Amino acid sequence: MSVIINASTSSGLVQTADTSGTLELQSNGTTMLSILSTGVKFPVYTVATLPVAGNAGRRAFVSNALTPVALSAVVGGGAVTVPVYDNGTAWIVG
Repeated sequence: MSVIINASTSSGLVQTADTSGTLELQSNGTTMLSILSTGVKFPVYTVATLPVAGNAGRRAFVSNALTPVALSAVVGGGAVTVPVYDNGTAWIVG
């Protein structure tokens, strides 16, 4: 059984139906962050499917970075999984 808080907007906290104890933060039905008993899990995108930059402070991972360089804009086309953050203008490796 899932427990949804703020169901009227399809956003909020959702407790997963299994016994893992996972808590998910969702926006419009999309999981934006999962809190597990073993740590925190951020969503994984390809560079092309990252949300548009412009909301500084967001974190995610990409699965197809091409020769990523720390503190540089992420470029797709490779096979490297790296963390990225939105600096308000672009998604940056790190």
